[in-house]
Amino acid sequence: MFRTPSPFFLLHRSTQRPPCTPIPRLTRTIVTKITPLRPSTISFTPMGLTPPARAAVGGTGLGVTARLMPKISANPGLVGLQVRCGPRDTYNPSHRVRKRRLGFLARKRTPGGRGVLKRRRLKGRKSLTH
Repeated sequence: MFRTPSPFFLLHRSTQRPPCTPIPRLTRTIVTKITPLRPSTISFTPMGLTPPARAAVGGTGLGVTARLMPKISANPGLVGLQVRCGPRDTYNPSHRVRKRRLGFLARKRTPGGRGVLKRRRLKGRKSLTH
């Protein structure tokens, strides 16, 4: 019922995608707070201790490190200013902005918002939205 894979299949499969092995990083990460809600991480790498780039198996010329750890920015001066997937300063106490972002019509427009309204109705909330 089960077939053993042929050597050609194994060779073809290994040249398609290099194995994902974790690359040891010799960096220190310092967390600083630029603003109260947006922490930034700045990594310092000691000179001469960076791991060498490994060649890709497919012969594309790109190292494994280039694909596993893409650069955020080409300019090293901007590294501390860019935060990916961090909390955003989206709350604005302005009445119009609050209604536009968190109001009933905004909740009705998206499937996630409709789910919020449904859960709040089931829970018996007096006020569904702002």
